[in-house]
This record gives sequence, structure tokens and C-alpha cells, in this order.
Amino acid sequence: MDKHTRTAPITFVFFITCLFSSCAISRALYLGTDRSPLGTEFTLSGGATEDINGVFPDAVYIKTRTQTFNAYHYYILHDGLIWYKSIEADKEPKDWTLFEKAGLPHNNRKRGFRKPEKIAELSADADELVALSVNGAFYRYCFDATIAHASNVWADRQGWPREEQLFFDPETARNRAWAMGKRNAQVLYYEDPFGNQHHNGTMEIATTYVLMEDGQEIRYADAGLPSDFSRNYIGPERGAFKAASLSASASTMFVLNEAGEMYTRLADFDTLGCDPMWFKYTYKPYTSDVPGTNYFSNLTEWALPAEDWLAQPPVPLNEKAAITRHITILQNGQGNGARELRVAGWNERGEAGYWTKAIFADAWDFVTAPLFLSEGDALNGNAERGQTVDKTYSGRSWNGIAKAQDIGTTPPLGAAKYDWITTHDWTEETQWFYEITNFNILEGDCNLNITWRGETCTLTLHPVEMWSYLKRDYMSGRTGAPKVCWVTLVIPDGALNGLSPEFAVKITERFAPFDKKIFHYTLAATAHFILMRDSENTASVLYLTDGTISNRYNDFQQQWFVENYAEATQINASELLVDERCPVTGEELSQKITANKIFRDDLKHIIRQSKWSRLTAFKFNFGYIPAHYIITPLRFVDVPKIRTITTYGDRIVLSNSAFTTVIAELRVALDERLLELLNARIKRYEKLARELSKEKSGA
Repeated sequence: MDKHTRTAPITFVFFITCLFSSCAISRALYLGTDRSPLGTEFTLSGGATEDINGVFPDAVYIKTRTQTFNAYHYYILHDGLIWYKSIEADKEPKDWTLFEKAGLPHNNRKRGFRKPEKIAELSADADELVALSVNGAFYRYCFDATIAHASNVWADRQGWPREEQLFFDPETARNRAWAMGKRNAQVLYYEDPFGNQHHNGTMEIATTYVLMEDGQEIRYADAGLPSDFSRNYIGPERGAFKAASLSASASTMFVLNEAGEMYTRLADFDTLGCDPMWFKYTYKPYTSDVPGTNYFSNLTEWALPAEDWLAQPPVPLNEKAAITRHITILQNGQGNGARELRVAGWNERGEAGYWTKAIFADAWDFVTAPLFLSEGDALNGNAERGQTVDKTYSGRSWNGIAKAQDIGTTPPLGAAKYDWITTHDWTEETQWFYEITNFNILEGDCNLNITWRGETCTLTLHPVEMWSYLKRDYMSGRTGAPKVCWVTLVIPDGALNGLSPEFAVKITERFAPFDKKIFHYTLAATAHFILMRDSENTASVLYLTDGTISNRYNDFQQQWFVENYAEATQINASELLVDERCPVTGEELSQKITANKIFRDDLKHIIRQSKWSRLTAFKFNFGYIPAHYIITPLRFVDVPKIRTITTYGDRIVLSNSAFTTVIAELRVALDERLLELLNARIKRYEKLARELSKEKSGA
């Protein structure tokens, strides 16, 4: 959501302090916030310029990387410049005109605006236009003013708590498709999975969705979050579906694969449940009588879990009819159903145009249009599925942090788990065994199997990623620090059926009080372990592993994990090292010295950024907490959202402060040691250069 105070949660202070003092910490800050991670111009992932609507066409019917439209205008790219014309015939400009006269993002009123030399790709929705420069930098132009931004002016930066330029990195630049979708006053309200309508309020949410190279993962950036693509959605079919293309509008994604199978889903940071400081959420079904046209419906509880992917009916293909990977979704009214889907292709007579239907309609219609489609645009019919990243973790509950229970080990490989458990004479707690069979690090619910004396009960966990104000160049839980989530436990209907009375009573006593209790648990996960805590019993931790590391929590506590620091691996890169066993020229030595000095500057920049993040954490802690306790007596008032904010505010801000401080201190400590090593290396190479120079002059 644009620039509103995104103080959504990360986890409680005690949990973070304990967790990150002994777990995998990775690169938490960008190497340079003012430069593109790509460095040079990048090639369009989609290939050549996608001018399927024609060159300076009368209208744009299908959105592509170089031709698009929003509620007001058509836009095209020509020679790296943006051109536009009005959709309505009676409004200016009636003919194609360079956008904002220059055809390039510019803002002379903003100091330090980074004007691009050339635009490579475009996307648009609602009142907004997004331009992507040739070095992977994003620019935004909004036509409607809000309390968060001005209208009719280019912005080269976005995000909160610090506005920075959003860039593609090498991974996101190799995408199959990307699109910006905006939910604002034009669509007016959102309908949650319970059917309740919620007014958009005074703000708006602009999300940039990126379909990654494998077609299975979708990463996203949000104009109200730190400016990076470190967050993600799970694709259809638990991520196994391999999409060929993606389009987005009003927070609704539309994907299609090479076989013509299609899915849609409305999902953004707010609807996923990640923003409890600004929205009230619930897993308990209820019916609201406040319509979405009423502002106060924004204050009612939003249903969770968020909606899943919806399979769309296939396009009827007879005779010469065919479809392509060029798709479009557009908002055309208010509410979730106000979306039109378009798929470019040919009808049964071989005429070019697009198939169209409303998002919840059952049948497709064909509209002829002057589209320039080639055989290469047609789908190849491949319905291939990829591997889901669902994974199994198992383990036990441990009491205490420094001293864990001596509960032995999990069943030996090949042993019958339940028989093995029941044959051991343990205390009550050691008879409980936990297993999550389908945890997905991207997103989505999972099953928690609880075994006691040979009986198993299956409950459901609903994790949602917690908010952090760190700008990240890693993917949480995969290439960096653990993914940290709020978790809500749900006891499914019939979960206790077939259990012995004794086990059913124990499950009820332990878990029924927290059934659907919003965000009662916190969870941190990587590829190798899961830690989950009860917020009311922080001394107890559920420690589960994938079997590749020790299943004893006291072993975990004693270990020190440092993974995936880019600078830690780059320090020994071949371009920085000299093999002193082999002859080296003065020119080669000079190049190595220069490369090491550049890397040294990068290290100094990282250290400054880490210290700045630590200072930011202190400022938020110092500024918010006193205000929190001042306004807490007003928490019975929920306009403007005082009660909602104060419910989680102190936990959120304190947790982010602790999280950021720990990561920053670890990063600074490591990089200062690397800096010492680098200085010693540079000094050594400079000495070698002098000796080489003397030998050469003496000869």
C-alpha cells in the first residue's frame, strides 16, 4: 500500500533475539541502493519488441511489454521513448504524442532524480504507468493524487520506510513476464473469501508481479514495502503449474501455460494477511452487512486464508481457432468480479483478434481486432508440470533455550515411526511427535501431524510472512535469513474423529483454546529447519528438521550458521586473487589491485548501510513506543484505526528493531573482518608490484 506506515509484524522480540543469535543469517542489505544490480543494459526476456497491436496503432487491445493501457490512455514504446494517446476520442491527446513531451521519465523539481537514457518495457493499470529502463530501474507515474503521492509527476523511487529506486536483479530480469496491478478508488472495494466487502479506504495498493524464469514462482514488489523483489506467491497447483505468461490488474493475477490452461487469483500484501497493523483479520467465518461502498467497511475484519487460484474454463478451439501466450486482464468496474480476461489468438475462420470473458463467466466470446500475430506466438501445447517445493519436517517440542530435554533421537531410518515411539518409556512430553508434511517456503497452508502413543491427529497451520523494513537482496528461508511468519492454527472439522478418548482430550486441552486464534504462533523456516513458538509460552519451541541437520535443539543452539553472504564468497573470487606461484605481469597485478580496491569500497558501503539500518531501528523504537502507550487508552476508538494499530504496534516495532539490530551487528562484524583481510591483501599486492617494478628497472 503506497507509503502508509507499513509496520506489519516480524515476530516478538524474545523469539527474534534467540533465533538470530544462532541461526542462518544472510545478506540483509543491498550493496548499493543508488545503482542497478544489473550494471548494464539487459535483453528483453520476451525477445523482440512486442508490437502485436501494430506500429502506432489506433488502439491497444492486448497488453505486451512494449504496448499497454490504463483507465485513461494507450501507451507504446518506440525507439526507447514513451508515446501515448487518449482512449476516449473526445479527449487529448487524440493522436500519438510523446508522453510528457520528452518521452522519458523526468522530474526537474525533484533533486537527484535519475533520468534514464532509454525505456525498455512498460506496464499500466488503473491510473498508473510504470516504465522500466534499460538498466532495470523502475519509474512510476500516477494520474490521481492521494495522501501518499502527488499526481501527474514521475517518481524514480518508492517504498517505506525509505524511498529507494526499485530495480530488477539478474534473477528477476530473466523473467517470463511481469506486470503492475493496482487496487485503488476505481475498483473501490475488495470482497474477501467469506463474501464480505471492504472499502479500499483512503489509500491504494500497487503491486508489481514477476513471473520467474521457471514459470512456477511469482515474486512481487509493493510500493509501500522496501524496494525489492524478496517476497513471493505460490503459483497454481502448489507451485507445480508452469506458466508461460502473466498479466495483472487490480491485484488480480492471470496466468496461462503452453497448453492453454489458465488460472486467476486476487492476492496482494494486504489480502494475504501480512498487514495486521492496518487491517483486522479473522479465520472465523462471519457475515458483514456493511457494503463495500461504505468507507467503514474498511474497518471490518478481513477473512483469511486468502483466496486460492481459480481455474478458468478453456477457450473453445475448433477448426482454425488457436490462442497465443499474449494475455491481458483489465479492471472495468467495482469489486472482485469487475475484471475482463483477454487471450490473443484466432477464431475458427482464422481471423485475428482476442477471446474474452468476465473473470467469473463460464463462456468465452471472440472479438476480431487488428492484431499482428505470428505462428511463433501460438502455444506449443506443452502441459508440463514442475516440482513443487513442498517439504517434510519432523521433530519435537523442547522446553527451555539453554537447556533442552534429553528426548533421544527420532526413529532410525527405515524404522516404523509409531511402533518405535510407543516402545520407549519416556516422560509425557517426549511421547509427542510432530511432523509437517507439506511446508512450502513460498506460501500457503500446511498440515501438522501430531502423534501420541501411536495415534495421529492432523491439524492445519496457516503461515503468513511477517513484514520487515529491511531492504533485502535475498529470498527469505532459501538464500538468506529464515523466513519469519505469523501462524494461525485451525482444527479442521472431523480432525478428532477416530481418536481414542484420551488422545482427543489431550488434543483439545492443548490446541482447542487457540483454534483460529489469529497469529497466535510465530514461525521461522529455512530449507533445513522450522522453529515455531506459542506467543504465550516463549520458553517452549517446536523444533523440526528435514533430517540433514541435528534434531536436538540444544545442538542447534550451540551451532553458528553463516550462509550466502555475497561478500564472504566474493572475497576469494579469481578476479581478485593472484597466484604467486605463477609468473605475473605488472599490468595483471595492477588490475588485481584495482579490483580489490573497488571491492573494498563496496564493503565500506555495506558497513555504512548496516549501521544506518541499526540507527533506523533505534529511531522507530524511540519514536513509536512512547506514542503507542500514549494512544493505547484510546484503543476503543477505531477511527482512524487506532484500535487496529495498537493491537500489534508495540510487538511489531520492537520486533523489527531487534531483528534489524541483530542482523546489522552480525553483518558489520563479518564485513569489518573481511575489510581487514582485504586491506592486508592490497598491501601485499602493492608490495609485489613495487618489487616487480624494481626488477624490471634493474633489468
